[in-house]
Amino acid sequence: MGQKTSCNLRQVQAAETRSKLLESAQKLFAEKGYKGTSVRMINRSIGLADGILYHYFPGGKKEIFKAVLRDHITQIMDALEDRGKIKEYTRMPLDQVLETAYCNFMDVIDAHEDFIRMMFRENEVREFITKEEMMHFSRERCPWMPSLLRQKMEAGEVREMDFEMAALNMNFILMNHVMAKVVGDGNSKLEDPGWRKRLIDYQVELWMAPREKKKTDNRKER
Repeated sequence: MGQKTSCNLRQVQAAETRSKLLESAQKLFAEKGYKGTSVRMINRSIGLADGILYHYFPGGKKEIFKAVLRDHITQIMDALEDRGKIKEYTRMPLDQVLETAYCNFMDVIDAHEDFIRMMFRENEVREFITKEEMMHFSRERCPWMPSLLRQKMEAGEVREMDFEMAALNMNFILMNHVMAKVVGDGNSKLEDPGWRKRLIDYQVELWMAPREKKKTDNRKER
């Protein structure tokens, strides 16, 4: 029993050390870049001896850099694919869905802005994340949108359309937001509530079913 407890404790401590190394590496890579960060800097930032990192990441700096990249991409995808939010979307009006989805996306980008900036800045990213993986990441930003629009069509709320293209158009808008935040001047029109409402109203108008559009027009006339 004592040996089992001791083994479990060592496993917990090892997991904690690995997590600290990843967190430290992430901060240093974001601050100093891949080339400006050394293994010694990562170890010493959390008070470890110089050779400890190789125990957890035998491939050294390259391996931990790759781990940081993949860990963050997983976190971003998990946040964007929050199943709780997606279930809520089916019960919301379409304009509220878009407002919630845009705000959720912006919150995720803000939380990972340093990492995303590093991805755009570092040439080494291409060595560890393939073009195919990045394309998959790009395509999967709104995986729920085609299905949701189809449900809305079946309920008579939106017209029949190419749902994949509609979702892709939304992805382009979100990517423009990312580009403005991390490689532009840091300002994105999507953060302006007035501009965002105009965009949402325009999108909903394009997608709206004829009878729903007629109801809206009648309300406007009154």
